[in-house]
Amino acid sequence: MHILFLHPKAWTGEQAMLLELVRVGHDVSVLEERRGGATRELSAWHRAPGDGMSTLWYNPSRGGLRLLTWLGDRVFRRAFDGRNLVHRMFVIAEAVRHFKPDAIVASDGFSYGVPAGMARRLGLVPVRLLVSYIGGDVLDCPEADVGHRRTPLTDWIIRASIGGIDVLRPVSPKVEAVLLEDGAAPERTHVLPSHLVASRSALAEIAARKLQLRKDIRNRHGLTPDTPLIVTLSGNHKGKGLHVLAAAWSSVVKVLPGARWLLCGPDHPWLQAQVWPVLDRAGLRNTVIATGALEGEDVFHYLAAADVHVNPSLCESLNMVTVEAAAVGTPTIGSDGAGISHWISSFNAGLVVPRGESRPLADAIIFALQEPDQMRVRVHALPALAEEFALERIASALVALLQGDPDQPDPSSRA
Repeated sequence: MHILFLHPKAWTGEQAMLLELVRVGHDVSVLEERRGGATRELSAWHRAPGDGMSTLWYNPSRGGLRLLTWLGDRVFRRAFDGRNLVHRMFVIAEAVRHFKPDAIVASDGFSYGVPAGMARRLGLVPVRLLVSYIGGDVLDCPEADVGHRRTPLTDWIIRASIGGIDVLRPVSPKVEAVLLEDGAAPERTHVLPSHLVASRSALAEIAARKLQLRKDIRNRHGLTPDTPLIVTLSGNHKGKGLHVLAAAWSSVVKVLPGARWLLCGPDHPWLQAQVWPVLDRAGLRNTVIATGALEGEDVFHYLAAADVHVNPSLCESLNMVTVEAAAVGTPTIGSDGAGISHWISSFNAGLVVPRGESRPLADAIIFALQEPDQMRVRVHALPALAEEFALERIASALVALLQGDPDQPDPSSRA
């Protein structure tokens, strides 16, 4: 099967999917933007020479085609985040004519899914189109600074594009509900989550070293081997809800004075504005260890070292960190604001609390740290949860959707 991917840079983990599809024998081509380059440029590879993925690079700010699409682009620009909607429709059609794929995957439901759906409706794209909705492309959560603000025109272009899409692929039931409300046909809407990027064998090897990693990471930060430890790992912006955890943290430390919080990820301004001040007022800054951004296997090492991963998200479509934590043997306390809560509850692989509420979050953390025997049944469920997101499994289901297989497995359907 020849598959054309539109904008796989939309998610850093998408490259692993492209490589997996090539590995199992599919032809993969790519349309990707590159600002500052030539108007159009073809290469025989995408990320590295020899990866086997022919790529059409285009510069969205150059080219005579922009003159022809100027008026339409001006009409839609504000509703399309300042991008040129009509221009992108014709660039997508050009890529389809060049590569002649059997099917198309738009990796971003807004910036490429909208123009691809529009182009499909106008007959510019004559092959099967699957659009992935992976993040804030259709979510609108102003309270969390997440997603696209739904102005009337933005709302219209999203709804209009849906009519041209053969397969809508929300990554969680949370996103599916939004698409159905937007008018998506249920028979064309199939929940298929994002995938783990690391291989099963690599994750299994880290999980097997969990006890040693617990000691090593604690020792790295001057903690005793028996220190109760939670971990958060995110972009640390408002939508991740760390201010809610900061408000809950004093209750946790009151019951468990030795507890520590590994706060992993970048030093986002939200931390300085609304997280550290809460901890400072409570005199608890010394109980929180900021690691900064983590790279490579350190991500999994820190997840494996903790007693529990905490994700107090206000609003997000999935949350793959929860899956990564599960893959290395660490359960999650998550909020119902994240799409991953569906899987946590379905597999009984952690605890789910109401988003934005500090008291239930504190109670759940205390329970998890004080009652390891009660949490053990949830730990036993983690491998099954992680397997739902295995790269090979998701790749197979994706191909089935592209081929129109009505019996393709639905990883969201577990009761």
